[in-house]
Amino acid sequence: MKENADKYLDDLSRKVIGKSSVESTSSDFTIHVMSQVKAISSSKATTYVPLISKRIWALIGLGFAAIVVYSFYMVPTANSSWLKTWNIDQFQLPNFEFSSPFSNLDISQVTLYATLLLAVMLCIQIPILKYYFNKRMV
Repeated sequence: MKENADKYLDDLSRKVIGKSSVESTSSDFTIHVMSQVKAISSSKATTYVPLISKRIWALIGLGFAAIVVYSFYMVPTANSSWLKTWNIDQFQLPNFEFSSPFSNLDISQVTLYATLLLAVMLCIQIPILKYYFNKRMV
């Protein structure tokens, strides 16, 4: 039964292929296709649009300038005596004492040696990898 179905499909396909003619393209087919490609490539979907427009940059600059002008002219200077002391003889920085956050940190010898070994291995491997990738690119 399967042989009859295969034979029927084979005969049908021979009839369909025998009746069809070979199609050929028109003489202006290439020109027509290339004009469509040019139309697609110049679409507005690929045009550059900046993330922040010029108007917003102008507003940001104006706001920054306003903050600078406000800080120079509108802030009262009567309470700030450090602005009056521009003489180098009188100018002193305040004495702040900061404690180190790592002052109570105790590192074991094994951790120190492992970190040192890691640093040495990185210093060795980076030039080797750079040479390998440069050689591969050429």
